Amino acid sequence: MQKYPPQASSPLTSFENLRERIAGPDLVRTVAILDVLICHDGGLFMDWWHRTLPFHLAVLGFYGVMLFFVLSGFLIGTIMLDLLERGTSLKGWDIFLTRRWMRTLPAYYFWLFALLIPLAYFGPYGVTWDEARRVLPWFLTLTQNLGWPMVSNWYGVTWSLCVEEWFYIAFPALLLTLLACRLKPAAAFGTTLAAFFIVPLCWRLSLPTDVNWNEVTSKIVPCRFDSIAWGIAAAWLYRSSEAVTRLRKPLAIIGTLIILTTWLSDVLPVPLWTHHFQSMALFDVAGLGYALCMPAMMRLRTLPPLIGPAVRSISTHSYGLYLCHLPLVMMAGDLQARYGLGRRHAVIFTILTTIGGAIISWRLVERPCLKLRPGQFLP
Repeated sequence: MQKYPPQASSPLTSFENLRERIAGPDLVRTVAILDVLICHDGGLFMDWWHRTLPFHLAVLGFYGVMLFFVLSGFLIGTIMLDLLERGTSLKGWDIFLTRRWMRTLPAYYFWLFALLIPLAYFGPYGVTWDEARRVLPWFLTLTQNLGWPMVSNWYGVTWSLCVEEWFYIAFPALLLTLLACRLKPAAAFGTTLAAFFIVPLCWRLSLPTDVNWNEVTSKIVPCRFDSIAWGIAAAWLYRSSEAVTRLRKPLAIIGTLIILTTWLSDVLPVPLWTHHFQSMALFDVAGLGYALCMPAMMRLRTLPPLIGPAVRSISTHSYGLYLCHLPLVMMAGDLQARYGLGRRHAVIFTILTTIGGAIISWRLVERPCLKLRPGQFLP
């Protein structure tokens, strides 16, 4: 496989090395988690006052998760390209998966069991205790939406984690299979990447036209593999083309315009596309827009002192925020309905428990597990 230009191969600093983390990924994570929080918490807060969250804010959840997917694809794509370029052994790929799982799974299982406690002792928030017990095996094996819609509304935010975890397995598995068939590394990587664009589109096209887009098309694991693949493609181009590095600012402007156009498409005087085309292609249009922004993101090293620490803190706690925010706001709604908790107190309860939950998740689970991760040696 060709050597990549050194100026396009910026080293990635992980969460273990807080001092050398670059600002770009932190800013992206912050924007993504704020989008999700506005959509989920904001929507439920408005519902408590019998109002509706404006459409452009309600759809921010989609754009936030999409941004998480593309960023994740970019970062893991960079690592996989390193492994591929150096002809890393199977042990190196095992370490890659181990590092990914130690970053994501401990906090997931921590919250999975922690959220069962109030459900068992204080009654339902979203689902009953019996339903939670029935679907628990699916959640334990991360198969709750593997090839079908979510088996339960309980802990619904985990659908996106399933997409990522199965991508971590499926992409390297196909890539290593093609390498074992003696394809050249670049051809194997390109073929694998193409498959992760083609299969999701074909899967979505195979679904009935009247299915629930939000619950079926957008959440079944194989239907969303291309969302992460856009980040992989951006990483490949960023590393292999000096032109992409030079043109990062114009590309970011184009990408931002694509995102803004799709976000505001419902108020445009002329429809951009038919409803069916949108349901099939929105993932790839938004994925392209975000992918074009990734090279500029990697060149953003610092932020102004007034916002830099806040962005880094939100980014650091973004995974814990994502895992705990929706169950906690649903719990607050249940406390209102069954125990008479006031609406303002429910908002305060949601904010405090969400922030506290994210801090606990980071300090007691995520950070200790990061310190235990094996180093990614590249023999």
